[in-house]
Amino acid sequence: MSNLPDSQVGNASSALYETAKTYEGVWEWSEGHNPAVLAFFAASGHPEIKDDETPWCAAFVGAVLGEIGLPNTGSLLARSYEDYGTEVSLSEAIQGDIVVLQRGSSTWQGHVGFFHKLQGDKVYLLGGNQRNQVNISGYSKSKILSVRRVSVAAPKPKRKATQSTELRASAIGAVATGGTVATAVSGLHGNTQLIVAGAGVVILLAFLWIARKRIARGLRDGW
Repeated sequence: MSNLPDSQVGNASSALYETAKTYEGVWEWSEGHNPAVLAFFAASGHPEIKDDETPWCAAFVGAVLGEIGLPNTGSLLARSYEDYGTEVSLSEAIQGDIVVLQRGSSTWQGHVGFFHKLQGDKVYLLGGNQRNQVNISGYSKSKILSVRRVSVAAPKPKRKATQSTELRASAIGAVATGGTVATAVSGLHGNTQLIVAGAGVVILLAFLWIARKRIARGLRDGW
């Protein structure tokens, strides 16, 4: 997957995990479609998907890969990642390795996410579309089809743990097209929601202070 000299080759797992973790808490909306989820589809090469009900675990993995400058499979099928990167054993898995699971009875159904930990008879993945969210969920080890590691030079994520420009723009777009501020903020991950809420409190306090000053001046001037 890489033409880099051996001295420059490493694994991208930690960067993938760090990037994926910043999206934890993004979920499907009960009404309408979360622009953050639609952004995963667009970033993974499928801007034609305009709803958040379409299975998006592979779109999430593809978007995270793209964010640190790596290619994705171009497919929305989870099992398209069975041959991506290099296979490693489950006992050697580290956070950020890509894990592909079997789902259903067909040969094409599956689930894909990033390895979090192994505990007992369960493997825990950090992934998208897990109970309609980006979260950490446990699955039976018996469902594992493949554990993959991306072995290329991987730059650290350029985006801080707040929110990518694309997702911020998506949330703002939700307001511009008729959504409420609360609806747009809900499209952000947990840390960003706290930051936005804090900014709102500061603005509200400033407004109340200005209003109090105006009222006091009005009483002094006799109106």
